Amino acid sequence: MAILRRIIIMSLPVFLTGCFEDFTPDTDIKSVLCLNSLITAGEPIVVQVSHTWLFTDEDKSRDHSVRDAVVSVFVNGDPRDVAYLPQEGDHIRITAESKTYGYAEAEVTVPYAVPIEAVRWKPVLTSILSDDVEGYEMTGHFLFNIKAELDINDSAGTEDYYRFSYLSFNDRANRDNNICSASTSEPEVSFDMGTFSYESEPIFSEHIGVFESVMGSSAYGFTFFTDRQFSGSEYTLHIQYTDCEYYVESQQWKPELLNCGYEFTLHTISKSYYDWANYMWQRDDGPLGDISEFGFGDPIWGYSNVSTGAGVVAAQSYLSCRIYLNDFLDTVLKE
Repeated sequence: MAILRRIIIMSLPVFLTGCFEDFTPDTDIKSVLCLNSLITAGEPIVVQVSHTWLFTDEDKSRDHSVRDAVVSVFVNGDPRDVAYLPQEGDHIRITAESKTYGYAEAEVTVPYAVPIEAVRWKPVLTSILSDDVEGYEMTGHFLFNIKAELDINDSAGTEDYYRFSYLSFNDRANRDNNICSASTSEPEVSFDMGTFSYESEPIFSEHIGVFESVMGSSAYGFTFFTDRQFSGSEYTLHIQYTDCEYYVESQQWKPELLNCGYEFTLHTISKSYYDWANYMWQRDDGPLGDISEFGFGDPIWGYSNVSTGAGVVAAQSYLSCRIYLNDFLDTVLKE
């Protein structure tokens, strides 16, 4: 279907031809303040203040931050200084004022975090790439797949928005979005968490309508969702990874080399965060964004909850949990 979508879009210029000419409109469009901030419970509030500019501005790549802006933060109606750490349930209003670009404000409520109540998971060995190496007591290089089920319990009486994220970890190395590894002269160990399957969980596709589906749109790269299908009840996320890879080489058996696994995080996010993510998906991956780019549909206007119509102020809370692969890796290596 993705191929069909591209064929249809590429065919549009054949049937709908027109003339294009670059021009700069002779209009006096005043720049306004732009506010951007992702407020996270328990972390300092950071606000980026810039100003809007015309797309035809030849200097659009330069720095557009506003140096003379005075930023104020109000929490539940009271002014706060920069040292304040926002809490779940706080209603936050951010204002900014510049002598050059005027005034802007936006407000958001920090949502309450929802824990992952339970995790069930099952790894399946798919391929052994190498086995014992002479002179090494602990060796192995193999591939596996893993499926996991994560239970979340949605709050009743509220409209909630979520984002799912994940990391791999290796207690002997730094965390990374995809690969964790630790390498010294002795021993060596690496863990690649594999390829995440966005199609494994249907709710990641709930934002895709009939038209987008017909045009071949998928949820690839999108892990935002709402509680519209399970408001006030429990829901199970189905997560899957393929071609996960583990490698170890050590002259001595060291159980700590098996300390690898996954960290799952459930972000409870504000509506403004969800709406912005939905707009970005529609612009970059949705068919309406492709059609408008060719000039055969209405433009996809940017999303904003700032008074000037420029920027996004959003909020989130989150809780994480880990699953350890120690027992599975130990069993495979000893077989």
